[in-house]
Amino acid sequence: MNNKKLKQNILPKMRIVVFDFHSKMMIEVIRALQSRSIKIIYWTAGKRDFMNDAFENKEMFPNTIFHNADDATSAIPAREIDVSSFEPVGRNFIKQLLECELRSLLMMESIDRTSVSLMKKVRMYHGYLKYWYGVLTILKPDAIIYNDAPHKSYKYIVYCVAKHLGIKQVMLRNTQIGGRMFLADDTEDYKTLQRRIKVNEDKNFTLDDLSIDVKDYYEKQKSVDESPFYARSENIKKRTRMMSRFLPSIKTVIKNIKNLTFLKTSYLYIRMLFTKRTLPSIEPFRRPVWKIKLQEKKWKKIKDEFKNEYMKHQVKPDYSKKYIYVALQRQPERSTLTDGDVFVDQILMIDILSHVIPSDWVIYVKESQIQWTGPRSHAGRFKGYTEEISRKDNVYVVPIETSTFDLIKNSQTVAGVTGSPPWEAILRGKPSIAFGYTWYVYCDGVFVAHDVESAKRALEKIQAGFTPDQQKIINFLKAFDESTICGYRDNRFKDGDDLNIKLIKDDSENIKSITEGLYRELTRER
Repeated sequence: MNNKKLKQNILPKMRIVVFDFHSKMMIEVIRALQSRSIKIIYWTAGKRDFMNDAFENKEMFPNTIFHNADDATSAIPAREIDVSSFEPVGRNFIKQLLECELRSLLMMESIDRTSVSLMKKVRMYHGYLKYWYGVLTILKPDAIIYNDAPHKSYKYIVYCVAKHLGIKQVMLRNTQIGGRMFLADDTEDYKTLQRRIKVNEDKNFTLDDLSIDVKDYYEKQKSVDESPFYARSENIKKRTRMMSRFLPSIKTVIKNIKNLTFLKTSYLYIRMLFTKRTLPSIEPFRRPVWKIKLQEKKWKKIKDEFKNEYMKHQVKPDYSKKYIYVALQRQPERSTLTDGDVFVDQILMIDILSHVIPSDWVIYVKESQIQWTGPRSHAGRFKGYTEEISRKDNVYVVPIETSTFDLIKNSQTVAGVTGSPPWEAILRGKPSIAFGYTWYVYCDGVFVAHDVESAKRALEKIQAGFTPDQQKIINFLKAFDESTICGYRDNRFKDGDDLNIKLIKDDSENIKSITEGLYRELTRER
């Protein structure tokens, strides 16, 4: 027996809690971890594959407590957990987690389908704290793993409580470079990346030192004007066109008539409308599909009002002016709820920039295309949002169809919370300003701002002619290359052009890569 196998047999199994990992492929990752001296003691997820393959089939994970994610969202305990002995939380503990409370309430708001009052949300937050503190202190897990940075209220509370208790945590973090992920232990930090940057600080790498996928990405970004796969208009329409529509399109009707399937398809469609579906909400939410579509139709009207307000204030950009391009991000979403910190309020970012820019500069703000069409995006804006932005003399909103890359090319700098445009600007030789927590803030040319003084210092350097050093960018990409794993969390973007995986052949290779990375992080000494 080799030393590695001997060590696995002698050491007690690591006991972990799992959040999400609910697709067939990611369930296989958890099975692979289980076969490598990892004991899955608690698992919360809720997608169909998970419910069929794991939740209802205890043979695969006989000693695991399963918790339906919809139940967890609505503060309903797992069936095997007796909460009668859990102590209510007190003032000192609540005060230590005040920042957690604010973010959690925003996360609750983002999935509220039943107009729950603020006081009930606060009460639910205290209930979440009580439950998850009780679960973690009784089960005493060695580690917790997440399929993404936690951005639902109950998961974010678990993250905060686990951090308070000193429990190891590992989360998969997607990047703008398709097929590359970080394994991070903190929503605000990328320690592995920082270590690699320090190791490489006195070296000068070339493009040939990068893995083929990272090199291809760098070269493409410098020459091809193409938005990320998820943000392209055709994909936005494909994802959202059926959310509030009651009747099929004329094209679909004609197709079914020609195929002699109209009556059968109509019967199935009507039956579907009366089928009840359970959706995530902070109160249990189970409704017939027709009622859900009515609600979506109401929300679409709200989003249309936001769109009309924006279009009322928009102006074409004048590229002869000196300007900062500010790219708004779709909300509510993880990129601002978790990673944005206080700049989940993106107008605060604009306020700061407006206050410190030179007198002969302006700010051009562009809305995210998905904001007017995406699910739940009605909760990401409010009436008067665009009006408040436009009220400032040096701030203008530009038409949403304006090319992001033209805005980058003609700007003095690009600013955002955590999105793609500030990173794309760096690769194209423009400095940028980031207000949130994201992996590329460690790259040369990215200024991190969090208040008036830091934004002012950044703009003074930019005004003096600062430009990113391409050698330092390549060095950064080398550190990125060495501190990420190849893989994809799910198949949503698998067929997109952005998934530039040269080193992963198929799903089995992907499962192996993610499993190896997670196992390495879970067993790494702190």
